[in-house]
Amino acid sequence: MKGLWNIIKAMGNFVISLGGFTIGILVIIGFVVVAGARNPQQVPNVPDGAVLVLWPEGQIVEITELPDPYAALYGDFNRQPAQTSIHDITAALSRAKDDNRISALALVTDSMAGAAPSHMHTIAAAVKDFKSSGKKVFALSSAYSQSDYMIAAEADKIYMNPQGNVLLTGYGSYPLFYKSLLDKIGATVNVFRVGTFKSAVEPYIRDDMSEAAKEANSEFLGTLWQQYQASVAEAREFEPGKIANDIENISSQLKSAGGSFAALALNNRLVDELAPRSKWRDDLMQEFGSNGFGNSFKQIDFQSYLAATDDNQNGNNQIAVITAQGEIVMGDGPVSVTAAETIVGYIRNARNNSKTAAILLRVDSPGGSSFASELIRQELETAQNQGIKVIASFGPVAASGGYWIAATADEIWAAPSSITGSIGIFGIIPTYENTLDKIGVSTDGVGTTPLAGAFNVTRPLSDLTKDVIQQSIESGYGEFLSLVAKGRNMTVEDVDKIAQGRVWVGSTAKELGLVDHLGGFDDAVAAAARAAGVEEDYALVFYREQPDQFDQWIASILNSSVDGESLKRFSSPAPSPFIEAALNVLDDSKFLSNLNDPLGRYLICFECKVR
Repeated sequence: MKGLWNIIKAMGNFVISLGGFTIGILVIIGFVVVAGARNPQQVPNVPDGAVLVLWPEGQIVEITELPDPYAALYGDFNRQPAQTSIHDITAALSRAKDDNRISALALVTDSMAGAAPSHMHTIAAAVKDFKSSGKKVFALSSAYSQSDYMIAAEADKIYMNPQGNVLLTGYGSYPLFYKSLLDKIGATVNVFRVGTFKSAVEPYIRDDMSEAAKEANSEFLGTLWQQYQASVAEAREFEPGKIANDIENISSQLKSAGGSFAALALNNRLVDELAPRSKWRDDLMQEFGSNGFGNSFKQIDFQSYLAATDDNQNGNNQIAVITAQGEIVMGDGPVSVTAAETIVGYIRNARNNSKTAAILLRVDSPGGSSFASELIRQELETAQNQGIKVIASFGPVAASGGYWIAATADEIWAAPSSITGSIGIFGIIPTYENTLDKIGVSTDGVGTTPLAGAFNVTRPLSDLTKDVIQQSIESGYGEFLSLVAKGRNMTVEDVDKIAQGRVWVGSTAKELGLVDHLGGFDDAVAAAARAAGVEEDYALVFYREQPDQFDQWIASILNSSVDGESLKRFSSPAPSPFIEAALNVLDDSKFLSNLNDPLGRYLICFECKVR
């Protein structure tokens, strides 16, 4: 009886404690509500005559990942990598061009962590367009990487710190190869592929790059480098061949500059003035006035400017922007990957929305799962069958699976520097029977059919299994060719001649018929509006995951009471060559661990990552 009473008493204490806990939570929520009411979000003010400061952080991407809403709670421990959306940059520059409150543009690239060629050209073109208004552009960075410099080259005046440098090196592709390592541990890598130039599997079956891969890579990298030199030469009014000549003679030129990279950049007219920050800050204060504190020039950063000028359009005619960014995988996922179920859901929502006039598929993906790619393409085709036009716009990369999903779009637009093609398919299945044998472990057993245990990685693949997989891969390649032929009005034979896994840049792809038009995102938007017949009245709607409203509310309250510097996302300097190589190994290992296609077929281009 005493035991029963103890149980009843314990339950009572739990109920009382729960009540107290609940009251405590309600009190906390009450305080939060009051704090929220006292700290309403305010729209930033745009000072008259302000300089727009474009200071991108981290990697330039299509869509940024959602920030951690509770970052303010752990301040210095917040290490979420910084990202900046290319669309935020171009939107700010476009709006500021004709805004009388904006007097000039200041470019600061010190916090950028690199950008793909297509994004670099896009930003450079947007800066050039801004400059056409007659407003001055200043580049104010401490130093310039190759990607930074293409953007800075458009400035009327380029400042650089006396300890800085501008080092242009060109483009290269030097992947790691693991065949000897895999041989040492006894791993057997079974590869199934179609396409002479489909080199994605080479790191696992070779110790060097094949001649076919070298040929294809040299061609598309060479074209990208020519485009880079042409852009910089035009902006800085260089004579043809100057950049290539300076690189060839860097040793003697650096010696003439006393070993100083900053002096070398000045001598080669890459920068206009070597000056510390205090100098260019004073120069801009004298020309454009000072801020309210008198310690810098009158300015507004581009993110605040976007918030101040956002009109939240949501018209009756909507162009639905569906972004395919990152590796294509099965299932759901964040914006960093093209997760089939997530993207299919966005397309379904868009085509079932009566306001949707057209769908714009924006692609920045090297491909991935064949099955996932086809799921996305099928949903786009369903939208087309409903009478909705689908326009594809290629960003930095739309290759292999990234091309597959767009192959049957009504129109394909690509930038001249977009990396595309890589029309091929492969399967890769590593087995570890020899690895286990090295440590004295073996496997044995029985099965009810010749295919029982066929994909057990502790056993070698049978000849029957290999034959079945190879037939599936060849069938998948045939499907790829047929889709491209259907979508681009070509014959299968003609597609095969330019396929075989070969990579092309956008300008060449246009000549080959793989894309219909050359142009950027805005050009594709205009094409979508024309195709839908809504040129005069439409709004862009970006489909992406939405932040939890409660989290967003809490974050706005927390952020209002915490020093803003602690909320900046972590933007680390460029890694050392050793760390960079280690990160490449990690990326390659992640690839092997993410092979989740149900048919074991993959459409992916590894050589398409160019920074």
